[in-house]
Amino acid sequence: MKIKSDGIKVGDEVEFDNSSIKRVFPRKSFFYRANVANVSCINVVISPVPKPDFLLVDKMIVEALSGGAKVYLTINKSDLDDGLIDYCKTNYANAVDSIIAVSALSGDGFDRLKSLLNGEFCAFVGQSAVGKTSIINRLFNIDKTVGDVSKKTMRGRHTTTRREIHFGENLQVVDTPGFSNVDVINVKSRDLCLYYKEFEPYNGKCYYIGCAHVSEPDCQVKAAVTRGEISVDRYERYKTVFKEIAENEKRKY
Repeated sequence: MKIKSDGIKVGDEVEFDNSSIKRVFPRKSFFYRANVANVSCINVVISPVPKPDFLLVDKMIVEALSGGAKVYLTINKSDLDDGLIDYCKTNYANAVDSIIAVSALSGDGFDRLKSLLNGEFCAFVGQSAVGKTSIINRLFNIDKTVGDVSKKTMRGRHTTTRREIHFGENLQVVDTPGFSNVDVINVKSRDLCLYYKEFEPYNGKCYYIGCAHVSEPDCQVKAAVTRGEISVDRYERYKTVFKEIAENEKRKY
């Protein structure tokens, strides 16, 4: 049997023969940071505590969309909400497929979440201690160990250390370890704007063909930001991601 150059990943489809893997089928997709194959959606989970890293959120959205997956943004611990839900609606209403507010503690929002995940193969990603495992516990009625937030640093402690698929009625979910940083790979700086859905009405309408929406004059995306049609915060983070990718491209070539 020929194994893929990067090994066998969670989500790979394989054929068994006498309890041994005989064949690994070609992947439909692979998501580098989540380190999972063939998922149809990425669910980015955040919560009021620990404080969300929205630059990380934006990078995960880019990875999901560039890989052809749906992307959901789930706000856990909605009972602790301090304006986070409204902020997410302002920033991401036109950027992701759905925004869901849930409470793994009370069960609020879980009917809608189950409906969205119905028939999907979905990876849960995000920072440590946002409640990915707690949500999965409630979805599948299991009792996996969950992490908490360090009182000293207010950052999450890692509890999930491996990727694990959970199966239920019309549900397939991958729990993944928490992380704190992401590099956008396999997306060129000139193509980054294609993975910001809120830019779509303005792409191709700028004065310059191939406008990157960063420093060019007469840019329709920048004009939309000025008019309040695109979130200022999202746009500023877009420029940060663009700069990071462009700098990596310079080092590579």
